[in-house]
Amino acid sequence: MSATVDFSRNYIKQVVAIHQAMFDKLLFDEGAAVSLDLAELFRDAGRTYLKIAERINETCLSQQSLQD
Repeated sequence: MSATVDFSRNYIKQVVAIHQAMFDKLLFDEGAAVSLDLAELFRDAGRTYLKIAERINETCLSQQSLQD
């Protein structure tokens, strides 16, 4: 199970780093205008984080049911 947790943690770190770089470019850059690309990034990030949350929830619930 530890390898799965490490993989998940590394995957989440990669996702966050990619999204952070994209937000830096599209939102935080002084010359950046609010654009459709930013809207797409928010939509993609939202879907991605919801999927991650569902996987974490499923993992925690399955671990909890194994302990019961």
